[in-house]
Amino acid sequence: MAEWFGSRSRRMIMKVSATVHLIDDLTGMPVRGSNARVWIESQRPPIKKNDGVNIFCDLPEGEYTLIAEGGQYARTEVVCNITAQNCSNITLRLVPNKLYPVPFDAVRIEGKAFPEALVRIWQADRTNALKLLSDAAKGSSVIGIYINSDINISGKLLKIVSADDKGEYIRVSGIKNKERSEYRLEEELTQDHQKMGTSLIQVCECRADINGDFMLMIKKGSGDKMVCETDDPDKKISVQKTIDIGDSKYIKMTFEDT
Repeated sequence: MAEWFGSRSRRMIMKVSATVHLIDDLTGMPVRGSNARVWIESQRPPIKKNDGVNIFCDLPEGEYTLIAEGGQYARTEVVCNITAQNCSNITLRLVPNKLYPVPFDAVRIEGKAFPEALVRIWQADRTNALKLLSDAAKGSSVIGIYINSDINISGKLLKIVSADDKGEYIRVSGIKNKERSEYRLEEELTQDHQKMGTSLIQVCECRADINGDFMLMIKKGSGDKMVCETDDPDKKISVQKTIDIGDSKYIKMTFEDT
């Protein structure tokens, strides 16, 4: 059901169309204050709450492009559908830009990919990967995930992969049942996944600019190797490169020689 709330100062009642939670993709913490702003073109700005939630009210039904940007975060866009019956609860994970200071446990990776292509990076070592709590069936939009820490994976892109490296990308939209560690997915699974031997690897993702330049920041894990992947629009295939980070805090790479 759609939510409603009143404002004493404005003497009016507004219908909540969408709530937007901004999350720092590197730390998993909420982005509060003026570090970033959210907007929809040609619509009234959202109401910002102290907890970092942005509330859009009285939006007509339809499809909208939600945009977030500012401070130390790169521009992020997502398409959302607004209906009269339901309030859309959206989590946006913002990736750092070049103004973001590199933490001691992170590495900044810059490089050249294909113009406006998606670029994804993850830790090659699966020691710290998340695990399935039970078998996950094709067509399901809810899965159980075992997490042995307090990390926030709402809005996070994951690579769900079996022991033979077959799998798919999934994005977590939010928690369905905290006690049972059940999470909702943005889209249904396209494959069956067995609990045994399956890992869920956290992925950092960005889109290269019109020149193919990109930048991502990722926390270091238990190993020195990371996998970087992008899509070749001409060959219509995914291209991967493995990079050694060692003690480096800054890596420069390119896909042009693959």
